[in-house]
Amino acid sequence: MINSNIRQMTRIEYIMKYASLVIEVCKNTAFFPSVMMAQALLESSSKEGTPGASLLASKYNNHFGIKAHKSWKGQKVALSTEEFLNGAMKAVKAWFRVYENTYQSFADRVQVILRNPRYRNGGVFKTSNANEQALAIQRSGYATDPNYAAKLIAIIRRHKLEDLDKKVRIGPSDLPTHGTST
Repeated sequence: MINSNIRQMTRIEYIMKYASLVIEVCKNTAFFPSVMMAQALLESSSKEGTPGASLLASKYNNHFGIKAHKSWKGQKVALSTEEFLNGAMKAVKAWFRVYENTYQSFADRVQVILRNPRYRNGGVFKTSNANEQALAIQRSGYATDPNYAAKLIAIIRRHKLEDLDKKVRIGPSDLPTHGTST
């Protein structure tokens, strides 16, 4: 559960470390790996901007700030966080999910969005590119920060995360051929 063997990483190191995990959990879903990686970079960063170094990510393996609502049956921890409320950032206490390992956090992030109808109703699964998906995730209420989508899009662009999307999309060479015998 508690990950105390954390070395501070740069954003590039974080991307390299978790790229294959992001691609794996996004396969056969409507999620753009670039958006997921941008969220992980943003949500897991310390106040100094070091990815994976927030208390929630480094100690409790929660890289997405996923809250532990009443339906959550796993371990949880109460931590201070900042939420954008009534036009201003405010410090609040919230319950967050605790994971045994990083993989569980990434896989659960996919399940949280797939299972919650607000994301389907918000058009998250009907987007044709990463920018649209980032906007749909914000519209659906994933984060309270009114600049959340803009931050994700800036991270995607800065680190060329669209390259991750190409690894889960079916290209012409991946389509089955018809009328040929093997």
